[in-house]
Amino acid sequence: MFKFGLSQFVAISISGEMGHIKGRAEYADHANGYQVHYKAADGRAEEKWFDEDELSAVEDDVEGGPVFVVKKGGLPAGAVIE
Repeated sequence: MFKFGLSQFVAISISGEMGHIKGRAEYADHANGYQVHYKAADGRAEEKWFDEDELSAVEDDVEGGPVFVVKKGGLPAGAVIE
């Protein structure tokens, strides 16, 4: 079972950099892996794989729930981005 969802914002524990999950991998004898697209501290766009225990969920400041990437055209009818 995966701890993080696709398109979910996460923080990279070792550096504090944040990005979103682009891919996931499940292994028989290893921790789940996540491909994260993020902006590195030096400003470059990066995409790397991390083990599940190297990431933490970015939570909404108001509701306290997980945050997901939403494409503008991908919102349900009547939904509003705040």
